Amino acid sequence: MNLLSLATTLGSAFAVMLITVAIPNPSTVAASTYAVRRGTRAAAVVLGAVLCLDTAVFFVLVHGFHPLVTALGAARYLKPLAGTLLTVVGLVMAVRVWRVGSIPQLERMTAEVEDDGGGAHGPFAAGLLVPAANPGFWIWWTTVGTSFIHAVRPWGNLGLGLLLLAFLGGAGVWYVALLWALSRGRQLLTERTRRFAVMVLGLAMVAFGVFLLWRSVAAFAL
Repeated sequence: MNLLSLATTLGSAFAVMLITVAIPNPSTVAASTYAVRRGTRAAAVVLGAVLCLDTAVFFVLVHGFHPLVTALGAARYLKPLAGTLLTVVGLVMAVRVWRVGSIPQLERMTAEVEDDGGGAHGPFAAGLLVPAANPGFWIWWTTVGTSFIHAVRPWGNLGLGLLLLAFLGGAGVWYVALLWALSRGRQLLTERTRRFAVMVLGLAMVAFGVFLLWRSVAAFAL
């Protein structure tokens, strides 16, 4: 087993997770809303709850979903499925931002989160419920997340532990930056910068998606 391959996989997992959470999403919108209404500490609780949910889902996939997919003989299709998802989503994001300057679906989700962001739920419950109510969260984990789990399986528990740290590290880097900005009463990105960032991140997702598809073709050719 090649350690360079493991390092590449972990680095890719870190980068893909960072890109995923850096794109404006309901979880970060909820954290921003709580920061305005209840302070930065409440926002930190929201994001901490999101990381707890990520960790729980990771263990469920490792011990339940992934073994089932492997037993059904479908594990080899995880990587091309993840590559296709990243490529399509990245293209849609980049094209929509370039053409209309925004993502209508994202704006609709943002409005829904802001309506309930400081309402009936406490910050920890919001950090669990907001991502859990987002279909994209589950699609990402059962395709992209599971494909990385499959990739590190040959390294056993060590590989899985390092992968979890890579996922949490990628998300944590962005969350720390977001909390730093919120604690100073400012936005992490201006509207113009956000549109540019979404386009760049969309293209980066396309690049990762194409890379996974290329690896998939190479694996099927063996």
